[in-house]
Amino acid sequence: MQLIILLASLSALVAAAIDMYLPAFPTVATSLDITPGQVQQTLSVFLIGLGIGQGLYGPFLDRFGRKPPLLFGITLFTIGSLAAALTTSFEGLLVARFLQAIGAAAGSVASRAVVTDTCDPQNSARIYSMLMQVMMIAPITAPMLGSLILLYGEWHLIFWVLALFGIICGAFTLRLLPETLPVERRIPLSMRSIVRNYAIQLSNPSFFFYTLATSCTLGSLFIYINNSPFIFIEMFALSPNQFSYIFAANAVGMIVFSQINLRLLKLYSAMQILLIGLAGFISIGLLLFSLLQLDWVALWSYGLLLGLGTSMSGLITGNLTAVTMAHTQQHAGIASSLMGLIQFLLAALIGFLASIIAAPSLYTLPMALMVLGLAAILLCFTGKYFAQQATPDP
Repeated sequence: MQLIILLASLSALVAAAIDMYLPAFPTVATSLDITPGQVQQTLSVFLIGLGIGQGLYGPFLDRFGRKPPLLFGITLFTIGSLAAALTTSFEGLLVARFLQAIGAAAGSVASRAVVTDTCDPQNSARIYSMLMQVMMIAPITAPMLGSLILLYGEWHLIFWVLALFGIICGAFTLRLLPETLPVERRIPLSMRSIVRNYAIQLSNPSFFFYTLATSCTLGSLFIYINNSPFIFIEMFALSPNQFSYIFAANAVGMIVFSQINLRLLKLYSAMQILLIGLAGFISIGLLLFSLLQLDWVALWSYGLLLGLGTSMSGLITGNLTAVTMAHTQQHAGIASSLMGLIQFLLAALIGFLASIIAAPSLYTLPMALMVLGLAAILLCFTGKYFAQQATPDP
């Protein structure tokens, strides 16, 4: 049980670094004298670093074992958090967030490797389910903790707390985490084989298009994370603490829909449920956009419809991941790493472009649901077409 708690804590590094920071967005903009779009870029650069990190750690975990790369990543996360806590400039915050993200990626990648090393498929599924619940619960608690910190100090204090979290995770990793990869199973680093295995996956059109679809759905979530603090705190005049409750309610909605998804999977295929979720994305975005055009939107209706739209991720994320991984040709580990790399980098790019194209407005989030939901559903049908050309769809 202590190993599960440790792995869950490592997985939560990413969620904590993203969500604890959200209530401070307006305060950061004022403190550093930067625009809302520039504050959003500090999150986008974190997501870019997270994507790069996911692509980097795999070969090192197979070469040096699980603990050394993980400890390196935790150390880098802690250094990045300290740098963010001490910075007084926008550029310094960007660099600090990038270092923080490269470090945080180690927790996600290494946790999956440790579970694979130590568990059979049945127990792995159970543990992954527990870890995913932590990742979905973290968005509920992290913004509340961030808003609580802002009651007693400025936004820099959030990063001091994240640095402390990194130190605690590092200490427990050093003491409690066993090395789960024996020396005889370690693979020498070979750039040629790494590149070849990545190329095999990229040449698989069904895998590639499904992965692009995951980037679109993740990108819509990043746009929500980027813009919601400004929309609810500045446009609807909520306090950071009140915003954290709305953000938490949306996370609860995702958990509820994830539970609904588990029941639906007994009756329908993952692809069928995925398409229902994407249709919900588009429909709710279109409804919210129409209500805005008619000026029939208040805080309660905007928050309710937006929460329902983002909750559709509970019907999308797991099913889309399963469908994507079902179309890998071989080397599932490399495929998983490549999927994480592509989806986080493209999703971060989508969020970044949205932040520089237009300032946050009430139209931003429903447009994201509509446009990216439509793009995702078209990419899924394209991936399904190529899969049917090669082999019957699983």
